[in-house]
Amino acid sequence: MKVELLYVRDCPNHLPTLQIVKDALRASGLPLDVIEIEIDSPGQAETYAFPGSPTVRVGGSDVEPGLSGLTSFGVSCRSYVVNGQGMPDRDWIVKAIRSRQSEV
Repeated sequence: MKVELLYVRDCPNHLPTLQIVKDALRASGLPLDVIEIEIDSPGQAETYAFPGSPTVRVGGSDVEPGLSGLTSFGVSCRSYVVNGQGMPDRDWIVKAIRSRQSEV
């Protein structure tokens, strides 16, 4: 299972989000393999369809439910609509990992 954490340098939510992802993987009995990708240019943000920092993708899909149709990307922080925080909801991460667990 491919788990990615995309972030911008100095993002205060990067490391706390990484810890949540690793905790979710550990709880699922999976290796703590997280691919961290630092986004540092507008071109790279476009290439990775990066909606902001931090972004967690499991199996290539963003963990935020209902996120689709984005057309604007950039090197910026991210606010999550549902919880108003700068980190994805823990439950989203757990659900995304569980739904992809059969790929391991």
